[in-house]
Amino acid sequence: MKTIQLIIIILFLGFSAQIKAQNYSDEEIKTKQTAEKFFEYVGSKDPEKISSIISEKVDWYIFESKYMPWTGHRTKRAEVAELFKTLFTYFVEGSDKFEAQSFLLRGNEVAVFGFVERTVKKTGKHFKMPFAMHMTIKDQLISQFAMYEETLIIEKAFQ
Repeated sequence: MKTIQLIIIILFLGFSAQIKAQNYSDEEIKTKQTAEKFFEYVGSKDPEKISSIISEKVDWYIFESKYMPWTGHRTKRAEVAELFKTLFTYFVEGSDKFEAQSFLLRGNEVAVFGFVERTVKKTGKHFKMPFAMHMTIKDQLISQFAMYEETLIIEKAFQ
């Protein structure tokens, strides 16, 4: 029994020696804070707040779909605000979740992984799917944005 306890202690010490705390630079902390604000503002469904953390000139891309007029490429802050005004009108109020589950940080770039779920007003169909996005943050403003989602899942919910 003591041998098993000793082995467990040795294994535990071996594993715990390999665990290191993640140290973030000041830039990475600010990058994550901006990304978290983005999710907070999207959750509050406030296009003006959302656009307040978008660069005046932005490289914004969501894969284009004929069913989803908020998709495609945008280059101005005002276009992104309009995009969210449009997006919010297509879904049943209270049916949506847009949740970041993990952040990968490198300098002023962040990759975010999470899930989104919504119910389409027109069809009543509900969908849930994972997403990934990549953001570049400059001066605590999103200057580049790319959303990666399963567009076919959303398109089926619109049909």
